[in-house]
Amino acid sequence: MLKQYNTDEIRNVAIIGHGGTGKSTLFEAMLYVGGKIDKMGTSSAGTLVSDYDEHEKEKKISIKSSLGFVEFNGKKINIIDTPGTSDFIGESRSAVEAADLVILVVDSVDGVQIETEKAWRYLKESSIPRIIFVNKMEKDRASYSKVISNLRDSLGVNVATLCIPDAEGEKFGSVIDTIEMKMYRPKPGTRDVDVFDIPSDLLPLAEDERGNLVELSAESNDQLIEKFLEGEELSEEEIRSGIKAQLKQAKLTPVICGSSQGVIGIKNLLKVITSFSPSPSDIEKVEGYKPGAMDDKLSVNISSAGPFSAVVWKTSIDQYAGRFNYIKVISGKLQPDSEVLNSQKSVKERIGKLYTMEGAKQYEVPELHAGDIGVVMKLEKTTTADTLCDVKNPVVLPLIVVPHPVFSYSVEAVKKGDDDKTSQFLLRAVEEDPTVTYEFNGETGETVLSGMGEMQLNLILDSLKEKTKIEFKTGVPCVAYRETITKKTDANYKHKKQSGGHGQYGEVHIRVAPMNRGQGFLFKDSIVGGVVPKQFLPGVEKGLKDGMTTGVLAGYPVVDIEVEIYDGSYHSVDSSEMAFKIAARHALKIALEKGGPQLLEPVMNVEIYADKDFMGDVMSDITSRRGRVLGMDSKDGSSSSVSVIKALVPQSEMLRYSTDLRSMTSGKASFEMSFSHYDPLTGKEADKIIADRAKESE
Repeated sequence: MLKQYNTDEIRNVAIIGHGGTGKSTLFEAMLYVGGKIDKMGTSSAGTLVSDYDEHEKEKKISIKSSLGFVEFNGKKINIIDTPGTSDFIGESRSAVEAADLVILVVDSVDGVQIETEKAWRYLKESSIPRIIFVNKMEKDRASYSKVISNLRDSLGVNVATLCIPDAEGEKFGSVIDTIEMKMYRPKPGTRDVDVFDIPSDLLPLAEDERGNLVELSAESNDQLIEKFLEGEELSEEEIRSGIKAQLKQAKLTPVICGSSQGVIGIKNLLKVITSFSPSPSDIEKVEGYKPGAMDDKLSVNISSAGPFSAVVWKTSIDQYAGRFNYIKVISGKLQPDSEVLNSQKSVKERIGKLYTMEGAKQYEVPELHAGDIGVVMKLEKTTTADTLCDVKNPVVLPLIVVPHPVFSYSVEAVKKGDDDKTSQFLLRAVEEDPTVTYEFNGETGETVLSGMGEMQLNLILDSLKEKTKIEFKTGVPCVAYRETITKKTDANYKHKKQSGGHGQYGEVHIRVAPMNRGQGFLFKDSIVGGVVPKQFLPGVEKGLKDGMTTGVLAGYPVVDIEVEIYDGSYHSVDSSEMAFKIAARHALKIALEKGGPQLLEPVMNVEIYADKDFMGDVMSDITSRRGRVLGMDSKDGSSSSVSVIKALVPQSEMLRYSTDLRSMTSGKASFEMSFSHYDPLTGKEADKIIADRAKESE
């Protein structure tokens, strides 16, 4: 069983970056140098610790985030490897929220790429501490200085170069530490390094970089600035404290270099993490709220002394071992065989044994302190983004936030009897990945699977077919249109029916007016003199809402209308709530037909990250999709190759956009999308939708 670590002895890091930058190999090298594995695996052989899923081995890419750990310089470093493909961004974002420091991996030749840009924007907006590891310095055309310039120009990084390479390309073999002013070279065939004095030809460059480092460190507080300006030498400890203070506030980004494949610079990376990375206790507290009361805020101190609380940042389901919930303990301690509360779902869960992981390999731990990351198994109801807490001290910690799905399939089993099995499997996929949704759309009559991209959903559906042998068909989902009116109108209807005994009687006079987009429905009572008694008005409102479920143009739900009842009549014996409900529904239909009915289509907020070379094509394509470009976020005069186009585009034009964008840009672009509003739809597009809907009804 593993040793216990206190909160200030823990470091949590997530490795992120563009696909192909060597993140999983870096994870492997850190485990190797940290003594957790005896031999480096490779992607080509399918032997990487983090890429243990069969689909990952087959496709040679990371699909899921993976947890590992090393014990180094008296600290426990929890390391999370994440996918670099935008289809699996949910795995990456959740891991980042669980970490206290991010290692952003950048290629020594390609520098800043699309996913680098996206990741940096997210880290900057969230003020997450980060360091940059320039990987693959052994590659032809590798250039550390160009990458540093690229980082400064493209991302606006306040760079602190903690090390420089001894050479580039095939001659690269050592890194120079600009704080200690020593050169480190791996001992062949071992995890250790040899330490040398800096060669004379590299000393001027190292001294220049150290000078820059000293100046940046001094900016951390007034006392150091004053000492620096007076020409006094900063001690090594003062340099370290200055870097650590600014890193904690995400004001400074340390950059180091190396080769994950050649295991060069990895020991320096581990030293940087233990020396400069904030521990969970440095974060101090997390904001939450009382269950069921989002306005009732609570602050949770990151300390082992308080009541237990933790967030679930990842869920994995094994068909044999069951559910694995990856948690980060925020406060208190978690011990085996204890009872906790899932505060979002208001259910109690029984904790069995506690584990940490090395890819797919489990290590049992005696308990988890505040700040630590671990795994609990076989919880009944708990999934990603849930909060687990002390039963007597309930709190919700909304730390895990993931992007909205941007790609969807309608899914239907070929054999009707297989629908339940299909649903069970796909709902399990939803439990594992919060960026995936699977739900029945009552308006369109379809069951829709949605996620971040075609690759992600195809992998889920491939697994469904492999494991269940169920045949199913997929299609492009229907769009959930809406209807409204364009002018004020009025209508009346008298419902009168006599069939022996009590009859049915109810008469309503209504005025209907359009409202602004997004306002929904407003019911106004303007009855005077009791011509419609108060007890029948709930029936009127129910009838109106029933009538709004089916519009008069194409049968889509009606939105954004105000309905006022101003007159009517009743019968002392035959009137009832049901009679007025029927009358109101018929009156509304008449009013909708007279009120200039109009289709509304959903419009999406779209942000497209693309290489500048493709900007013209992308914007032209957006226009051809009836979209409106709002602007292009680009740093004029910079060398950044990535720009962001912001646009509003009808949802119907975006159903297969991820495939089209990949084809248009040779895979050098990605996008994010969320619902914005409904817009009127007229002309040929509206006529076609109405005609298609009529055919479906027939």
